Amino acid sequence: MEEIFDLIIIGGGPASMSAGIYAMQTKLKTLLIERNTFGGQIATTSSVDNYLGFQKISGEELSKKMYEHLLSTNIKICNEEVTKTILNENIKQVFTHNNCYKSRTVIIGIGTSIRKLGVDNENKYLGHGLSYSTLNDRDKFQNKCVAVVGGGNSAIEDAIYLSEKVKKVYLIHRRNEFRADRKLVEMLYEKINNNTQIELKLEYKPISIVGENEINQLKIIHIPDEKIETIDVDGIFVAIGRGADTDIIDINVNRNNSGYIITDEQMKTNLPGVFAVGDIRNTPLRQIVTATSDGAIASISALNYIKGNI
Repeated sequence: MEEIFDLIIIGGGPASMSAGIYAMQTKLKTLLIERNTFGGQIATTSSVDNYLGFQKISGEELSKKMYEHLLSTNIKICNEEVTKTILNENIKQVFTHNNCYKSRTVIIGIGTSIRKLGVDNENKYLGHGLSYSTLNDRDKFQNKCVAVVGGGNSAIEDAIYLSEKVKKVYLIHRRNEFRADRKLVEMLYEKINNNTQIELKLEYKPISIVGENEINQLKIIHIPDEKIETIDVDGIFVAIGRGADTDIIDINVNRNNSGYIITDEQMKTNLPGVFAVGDIRNTPLRQIVTATSDGAIASISALNYIKGNI
């Protein structure tokens, strides 16, 4: 007999893990599909200090604790990559490379994808000096020169942390002010005032990477006057944010102009029985605490849908 789940959760970040825990508590027959490691973006965050109950914890450790909690529920987990979804029918279909899974409801928690620099030769240097994760690659550049590209929380956190490890950090941002939290910006300027190795390159953007097998230099352009400058660096850390990547999601699911899935306060999308949680939805705040809340709400909404209450 064909297996049909009550709920399929796509993704393995905090929102999805929270949804899985609540779904198992409510006795929903649940499958969670995640292609890579659990934890999403927080798994690569060096330090978390605003999640209730943990004054300071690494993102990796917090992800591990969440995953262990999820496993304790005996939820069914599938480590496959979702390639396509059909969600505008009573029985939803979620396709992977090898299987098609069916369910009465679906929670989309796929998170967001890393935004790249956009320079022509970017892929050539991935793993050879170019990194999208300071946590994974920070120790490779001890006493070397690096560039951090971005103006948000992650970029400033990366620059501050790396300044204690490397010879010099160029912090490159396309605007003349940072969009990061004020407290972080104050910490950054305090570091700079104390003569650390951080040098700001405001109103600049990268245009090309120079080097044979490894990175030797980065060419940047000063946006106001289009003057090109070349800086010597051994590594480049890209921290320019993340974006919505919903190509695998049924085209009938409504998105906003930025590609994020539109939901109401119950995490419902425009399709009956389909919900979205975490960073992929049109949320005003993308934090761990809001993601875990989304997951809890979505699971209860899925339960109510199955019961015919919504």
